[in-house]
Amino acid sequence: MRTEKAPAINRAPTSTAAATSPAARPKAIAPATVTPARPTATAAPPAATATAAPPPPRPPSLFDNAQVVAFYGSPISGALGVLGRFPPQEMASWLLGEAGIYDALNGNRGVVPALDLIYSQAQADPTANGLYLRYLDDATVQRYIALAEQRGLQLILDLQIGRGDILGEVQKIGAYLANPRVHLAIDPEYAVGPNGVPIETPGVITGDQINAVQAYLNGIVQANNLPPKLFVIHQFMDQTVVNGEVTQRFPGVDLVLNMDAYGDARGKADKYRLFAGRPYAQHRSYNVFLKLDAPVASEQDVMNLTPQPDMVEYQ
Repeated sequence: MRTEKAPAINRAPTSTAAATSPAARPKAIAPATVTPARPTATAAPPAATATAAPPPPRPPSLFDNAQVVAFYGSPISGALGVLGRFPPQEMASWLLGEAGIYDALNGNRGVVPALDLIYSQAQADPTANGLYLRYLDDATVQRYIALAEQRGLQLILDLQIGRGDILGEVQKIGAYLANPRVHLAIDPEYAVGPNGVPIETPGVITGDQINAVQAYLNGIVQANNLPPKLFVIHQFMDQTVVNGEVTQRFPGVDLVLNMDAYGDARGKADKYRLFAGRPYAQHRSYNVFLKLDAPVASEQDVMNLTPQPDMVEYQ
């Protein structure tokens, strides 16, 4: 997202028939009383194998009959999005109020409120890590995890990648992703490769890279029996996602394409419909820029979009 320039099967036991040897014949030279041979013992049936417990049912997706409403930004600056414009508790209350508006409009669908927190922010100038990235510290992330738990929110950690490797940057937040409330977003327009410069160099993500990230998230979900992870891809320019037709579906991942353009309402609606038809748009999201859209879409305007968004982001 652009900143404002920023179970086992039992086998039935097999019974063994009793085997009795025939009586011995008398010898020809001397009649004798013949003692029949003793029958051999019947083999005991094998012990039944224990039945393995079935695996626990997988927790449901957030999108099971619900929309996600998210506030985007960073506590570093209010200019980066609505999340950073108010103290955390006040911002969370506003988010819950906004979610309530959508809940009143979307019929039988519920609403899941979420925070989209910029974890790694692309920089226009070189950084000491060589990646043109500035990361939030662990203490800040933990405060937002605690806020999410206290207020019943989901937390999306947003990565702007810079010169980093896309999968490698995701793996850096693997410990956070083991938390069932924590999800992932990538802003590929800042994924500029090993020699690019954010903002100057157009960033891209490929369908194969999307699949690699999905496979990693799916592994975390399976290992910890978690609900499916949101994986949000922010897309503004058409060429930002390359070879998107090769993207796959993973049971532990809800892939979301967030239409990340700002400006006039008609142009945004047209681009939303265009992106909603992409093969990697498993779920569709619409982005509302409170300071850059003209006019700013109302909640009813958003609900009138076709197809209806599964997720709405406010920046």
